Amino acid sequence: MLQFIQLAYIVALMIGILPFSMQLLICVKNLSVNNMMAKSKYTLIFFSIIVIFNLCDFLTIFLESKTGAQTVAWIYIAENILEVVLAYSLIAMQCDYVGEKKNKGVIPLFLTVSCAMVLIDIFFITDYVFFSEKVYILSMIGLNLIPLIVTGYYAAKYMKKVYKGNPDKMVITYLFLYNIIFFFLCIIATVSIVDSRTSFDYIQNDKGIYLVFWLMFNTMNLVLMLSSCSLVDKGIMTDEEALERLAEDYRLSAREKEIAMLLYEGKNNNEIAEELFLSISTVKVHASNLYRKLGVTSRVQLILKFRAIYTCR
Repeated sequence: MLQFIQLAYIVALMIGILPFSMQLLICVKNLSVNNMMAKSKYTLIFFSIIVIFNLCDFLTIFLESKTGAQTVAWIYIAENILEVVLAYSLIAMQCDYVGEKKNKGVIPLFLTVSCAMVLIDIFFITDYVFFSEKVYILSMIGLNLIPLIVTGYYAAKYMKKVYKGNPDKMVITYLFLYNIIFFFLCIIATVSIVDSRTSFDYIQNDKGIYLVFWLMFNTMNLVLMLSSCSLVDKGIMTDEEALERLAEDYRLSAREKEIAMLLYEGKNNNEIAEELFLSISTVKVHASNLYRKLGVTSRVQLILKFRAIYTCR
């Protein structure tokens, strides 16, 4: 049974490496894809963390069977940190897709949680500071709940905007599934680490359940990238072509086209004014006219409308 799980983890790892490699190639070579999530650097970070997480899981199973549980103690500590990093990358990926500014408070919060996890883990396994098993379990559950709650909050916030923007339906489905699978994956990961550290055994065959989630996660990623790289649709556009279509459909002026592209690139009014040698008040007037013509009320809605052009048939 153990050999089967080890082999299955190798398969899961190989499946995970494929979408990561494809996404890396797309980013480096700036290849055409039929949805913008597949071209985001945050998607690449998300995929890379999944591959690292898979590798850590394989090492825990392989090394534990050869040398004992104590050898993999530090790998479990790394996995705790990876959970938090995966949570942040999922938030950043969704934030980037809807074109919203990132909340600067999330990074310090997640760094604090990661440091607390590492300290509690080290103190517990080295007996440097005494923790009873129950105190350790409650501490780890509490700390792991923080990134889950924060991720859930931002997922609800961004998914609402994704639905309102009516972008690619495939992206909607994947973002929804990513959030659901991430939620269950973190629960299983936390329980698995607690079981390995203590005398409790809350979930039997947790490694097998964990493996199923990884296989689902990695297979989803592979299908996403294969679908995104399918160029049978001749309507796939570059940024410039999409902007031209938008300008033609909504009769944008030359200046409004320039501002639309700069807004899409994430620049604020001050940066736009500086780049176009305009006053901030002039930029605001052009942006207001642009929003009115496109029938949007915010930068986020403008970006979603822009990205929807990519998938127009």
